[in-house]
Amino acid sequence: MGSGFFFILGIVLSNTYRPYIYENHIFDFHLADTIGNLVAVPSLSLLLLAIRKYESLSKAILYSIFVFTLYEIIPFGTFDFYDLIATYISGLLTYLIFLLFKRVNKR
Repeated sequence: MGSGFFFILGIVLSNTYRPYIYENHIFDFHLADTIGNLVAVPSLSLLLLAIRKYESLSKAILYSIFVFTLYEIIPFGTFDFYDLIATYISGLLTYLIFLLFKRVNKR
């Protein structure tokens, strides 16, 4: 369910937020350019956890970062340094949120 949420969030933001930013020439620190990478890591990590490919979310996050790094550096299209940075930031944020939920559930 969480994976689907992030997947749909990425589609909605790519079709609403990104065009708005581009049309109005607003500088948003490349957020509109990297929406896909920002939601891809939590989406794939939660999907891998749901299909029980990985036992821990931290391994699923590392695998997701690896997959999207490869996708970015293999020449399918244009290499974008900001997408690579967004992938790592997304992985870090996903892991930090995971730790926060883990700590809250212990209490």
